[in-house]
Order: sequence, then structure tokens, then C-alpha cells
Amino acid sequence: MAKIFFLIISCFFCLFNPISFANNDVTMDKIASELQQLKSAFQEMEENYKAKIDKLEARLEKQQPEKDYGARIQKVEDDYQVRIRSLEELLGEQRAEIEQDYDFKIDTLEELLDMERSRSQEEYARMAQRTKLQQRPFFYGTKGSFMNPDVSIIGDTLYHFSDSKFGVGEMPDEDMFFREVELAVQGYIYPGVRAEFFPVWHVEEGVVEIEEAFGNFLTLPFNSNLLVGRHRIRFGLVNPIHQHHRDYVDVPLAVQNIMGAEGYIDDGFNFSVMAPKIPFPVELGFGIFDGNKSLGEHHDEEHEEEEESRTFNLFESTPVTFRDHVFLAKINTNLLLLPNLDISTGYHVMWDDNGAGNTAIHNGQFSLRYRVPNSWSKLLWQNEIYVTDVDSREIEDEDDIDNRNVSSKGFYSLLKYTHNRFLDFGFRYDWSELGNRDDAHLWALNPIVTWHLTESSYVRAQYRYGELGVKGTSGSNENSANEFFLQFVWGLGPHSHGISQ
Repeated sequence: MAKIFFLIISCFFCLFNPISFANNDVTMDKIASELQQLKSAFQEMEENYKAKIDKLEARLEKQQPEKDYGARIQKVEDDYQVRIRSLEELLGEQRAEIEQDYDFKIDTLEELLDMERSRSQEEYARMAQRTKLQQRPFFYGTKGSFMNPDVSIIGDTLYHFSDSKFGVGEMPDEDMFFREVELAVQGYIYPGVRAEFFPVWHVEEGVVEIEEAFGNFLTLPFNSNLLVGRHRIRFGLVNPIHQHHRDYVDVPLAVQNIMGAEGYIDDGFNFSVMAPKIPFPVELGFGIFDGNKSLGEHHDEEHEEEEESRTFNLFESTPVTFRDHVFLAKINTNLLLLPNLDISTGYHVMWDDNGAGNTAIHNGQFSLRYRVPNSWSKLLWQNEIYVTDVDSREIEDEDDIDNRNVSSKGFYSLLKYTHNRFLDFGFRYDWSELGNRDDAHLWALNPIVTWHLTESSYVRAQYRYGELGVKGTSGSNENSANEFFLQFVWGLGPHSHGISQ
């Protein structure tokens, strides 16, 4: 193309400028030189155009594959989707195999743990037995220091207010009174034999009585224990505990209406033993007691005559009466569900040996305890149910038929939260039928707050709202009561342990 252009230019000059060549006296050498320069310039232009064309062709060749990138990307995505599905299927198969393997390992570990737990409990029982034997006190003689008993004194001061018109059972409606003063004398009389003596002065009544006086044989064979003498019968959860060691000021209505406000205290023996070769602790117990008494025998007869002139005393009833020797049988167990969670259950029964018809009291209990790890906080949920089975066929005086005990039942549920070392919150619900009336029942709500000043003294505030329900009548203000308790308990000596409870 450049050559054609060069020939056209040459012809043009030859045709239209013959005169100029002659006139200007231009030599052929000069013309040839200029033509050669033009030729060189055209060649250079041709080379430049070829270089540009080559660059454009190379760029087009590079840009051509870019048009196929979308298809390639789609192909890559499809390939990855296939790979992902394959991996998911493979992962599902491996997960099933791993889960099956772990299930088998967990079952095996649980079996080993159960075996180790039962072995540990047996070992713990043996260690406890050896510890008891090793901790027997050593005696130097009648005047040795180990012969000196532990002596404690505990005072229970109470403020009580009530708006009931008919009284509130055992609680006098006074501004402030000293409920009782207890003396505790405890010590070893022989290696493995501990004696405990608890005289109590009921200040308002001006009476001193022996609440407990017994010997406790601690290191008998087969991990057993024998308690002989007068004591608070180990029946239920409330009766064995002294009033100032309980988690509330009053007595649950079911316990008060069936066993009396003072509880059941009798002379006899109580034997208990831990069942052997069982993977969890089971306590079996049996007892025989004197009987021949009413569980509410401390009741004041003059006070009863005064109350008879009233319509009804809201929180007072006639407890059960035993007519002969009393027998006790019980079974308790404790299960550790988690390192900080355990449950306790038990069944207790007491009955007399009256040939005409036995009187029996049944008790079922359930407790759940949770302790917050690395903390003083803990939660207790305690429940008890009481059922009486009274046979009054032996009553000789027909005038007493209307006043006889009848079968009744009741229960309470206590929820207690220990916030820290010194502060407790509690709530208790009571429900109970009345032993001397088969047409009435009581229920009550009890919020409780306890502040432990020290390990041996505390202040407790409790509110109780209670109602009497009678068949065939509607509720009224006369059948309800609002009460407020403020209790101050102080103690001197090793027996006065509040926080440990």
C-alpha cells in the first residue's frame, strides 16, 4: 500500500511540475535524494503501522479468552457444589460413627463410675469407722482434762403479735417474753460412748423439765448406732431438732396438730444401722419407747378450760394419744445426683401396742439441696407429709366420744435460700387437718428472714397468715389471723451452732 502511494506521488510530480524542475535547476541527484528520504519515511510509517497492528492483534488475542470467564466461573461453582455435597455426606457418616463410638465410651465410663462410686462409698464407710475408733478420747483418770464435759447455755427471746380473736395455739400474745433457756452438758463417758443432758426452763410457765438425757453409742459394729434414754424421738425432720436450731420461729401446723407444739419426747432406745453392700447410703432404724402418754401432755388444763368458752382457737388442736408402748421403724436414703446436688428421702412410722386398736403416725419426707460452687450460697427444698391412723374403739367413757382423736393428715413445704454466711431467706406453706375435728382444716403462709450475727446468735423475723376452713361455712375475717414474730437467740458454748445448720 505504501508503494502504491509512493508511485502516485511520483506521477503527480512528473505531470504537473515539469516546468518547476527546469526552472529551479534541480538536479536529478537531489530529486533522487529526496525521493529516497520520502521512501525511508514511508517505510518507517509502514513499520510503525505494522507494529500498531501487531499490538492490536495481540490485545485482541488477550481479550478473547476473557469472554469465556463467566462459563468457566459457573463450571468452577458447579464443581465446588458437587465437592461440598460429597464432603457433607462423608462428614455425616463420620459423625454417626463418632457419636456411636462416644456413646459406647460414655456407657463404659458410667459403668466404671458406678463401680468406683460404690467402691468409694464402702471405703468411706470403712474410713469413717476407723476414724471414729481412732478419735476415741483418751482418759487420764477421773480428774483428767478429757473428762470435763462441754457446757453450753442457749436463750430464746421472742416477740409475738396477733390480731386473732380466738388465740393462736401455743403462742401467748404478749409484747416480749423469754420462751425458754436451755442448758446443754455433753461429753464422753467412755471411748465411743457420749452422754448428752439438756434441761430446759420454760420461763413463762415457770417449769424446768429434762428435754433430753441419753447415752449415744457411736462405734458399734457394722457401722451402727444406739441411743438410749430420754430424747426427742428421731421421727420426721422437725421433731429431732431443738426449737432454737430450726429454720423458723413456730412449729409447722401439721407437726403441731398431730404431735403437739413441744413434739414427742419419750424414754426408750433408738437403733440405726447403715445397710451394707448397697451402692448408695441407706439408713435403717428401729426404736421402742415407753408410750402411755399424749404427745401434747404439756398442755395447760386451766388454759384449755378458758379456751372452751371461746368459739375456737385457730392454731390449736388435740394431738395424738398413745395408750401403750410405742414402736418406731424408719428408712432413709441420700442420693448424690451431681457434685453440688443431692436428694434425701425417707419413710417413718410410729405405732402403739394397743390390742383393741393401734394408733399410728406415718411420715414421708423429701429434700433437695443445691450448693453453688465456690460460694456460701445454697438452696434447700424440704417437704414432709404426716398421716395419722387412730382407732378409738377402746374409749370407755361415751362422753369423750366427741373429743376423741380422728384420723387426719397434713403437710408442709419449706424453701430456704442461703445468700451468704449470715443471711437466709425462707418461705413455708402449711396445710393440716385437725385431730379433734373432722370438719375443719388450717393453712398458713410463712415468709422468713434470718440474720446470723455470729455463729452462736441470730435474729429472725417471720410473718404468718393463717386461715381456718370449716365445711359448710364460708371464710371470714374471724377465721383468719395475721401474726408477726421477732426472735432473738443467743448461745454460749460449743452447742450453740447456728450457721452450721
